Amino acid sequence: PHSIKSSLVEGIYEVDIDTQFLDGEMVYGEIYIPGVSKREVLFSTYICHPSMANNEISGPTVQAYLANFIAKKKNLRHSYRLLFLPETIGAISYISENLQELKNNVVAGWVLTCVGDDRSYSFLPSRSSNSLSDKISKELLDELNVKYREFSWLDRGSDERQYCSPGVDLPVSSIMRTKYGEYPEYHTSDDTLGGVVTESGLFGSYTLYSRLVEKIENEDFPRSTILCEPQLG
Repeated sequence: PHSIKSSLVEGIYEVDIDTQFLDGEMVYGEIYIPGVSKREVLFSTYICHPSMANNEISGPTVQAYLANFIAKKKNLRHSYRLLFLPETIGAISYISENLQELKNNVVAGWVLTCVGDDRSYSFLPSRSSNSLSDKISKELLDELNVKYREFSWLDRGSDERQYCSPGVDLPVSSIMRTKYGEYPEYHTSDDTLGGVVTESGLFGSYTLYSRLVEKIENEDFPRSTILCEPQLG
């Protein structure tokens, strides 16, 4: 605890970490909402350090309301998978159990994190920077006419690291409010409800992601039913 650390006098300390390897289990949440197609849209958020408001609990909060929004829609063209996982190890564990299904079906995806403040918007692309997720994200941010800061893949830091890693290669990006590491309360006890996270910030993120779902559902991708050029004379 910080209180004990603060009481220590200056000096060299030896630390003994007593650990054991035991068989156990990992708890995570998964919501699957089937649509007409098996083409799948993935939303993922993490549940491992809920004492921090923006860098944790904002993601599951917005994603829970987003799941409710999607579940109420009729005649969905896509299927939707919403994951609530411990960050990093949870995503790795889920991918290890479901890799082929994810690679076969996921056409777009987003990690929901740091979506609770109302200071700014941020966009982090997938590793390819040219996925359907990237294109739709930028189109929507421009349509909403909001100012946002665009980061590069080199600025990654959440579970997109796992979903986009070589060999997994899923089209997963992230739309945030103020990105992790970019606000002074990040990873401190000042990351609180009311201090960083606001009602308007959460609602703004929920509105954006619900609009994103509607945009995906209404997006048309024409495909030719014949081989070679059509003769239209």
